[in-house]
Amino acid sequence: MLALSTLHTLLAQVLSLPDLHTAILHTPGGQLVSFASDPSRSKDDIHLVVGVSWKIWQENPGQGCVTDESELGRVIVLPINEPSEELPQPLPDDHQPLMLLTLNSSASVDWEELKIKGTALATHFAKTFRKFRAHLAVSKPPPAPIGPLPALIR
Repeated sequence: MLALSTLHTLLAQVLSLPDLHTAILHTPGGQLVSFASDPSRSKDDIHLVVGVSWKIWQENPGQGCVTDESELGRVIVLPINEPSEELPQPLPDDHQPLMLLTLNSSASVDWEELKIKGTALATHFAKTFRKFRAHLAVSKPPPAPIGPLPALIR
């Protein structure tokens, strides 16, 4: 059984405030599951990061981790998958990871540090989540819309 409090605790362990300030667990379809962040960040900020994460994930399918740098800071999105030896090879076109892990930081955090921390946490989550593949599996979401996200236009 997955406990949201446990997910939050694990996400909070990768934070290094104030620079690495947000860790988010969400579905490949963009549904927020859990997050940990600097208390000063609003839930709207979290949803904005999830939206950006979903968009960059859809634009770069199958690339492992994807990154983006914008007014939100640095965003890295990592897939949470079963170990590669348990995945069918080659992967079907509609394969989706179990979940996505997004880390958001200021530009002062090195990309490699974000990748190392994110990969370690994604690997930990994968060990637990793989038991739930049948319950977590979703069909591939529709393609990302062309142009900027409406929430980013101000």
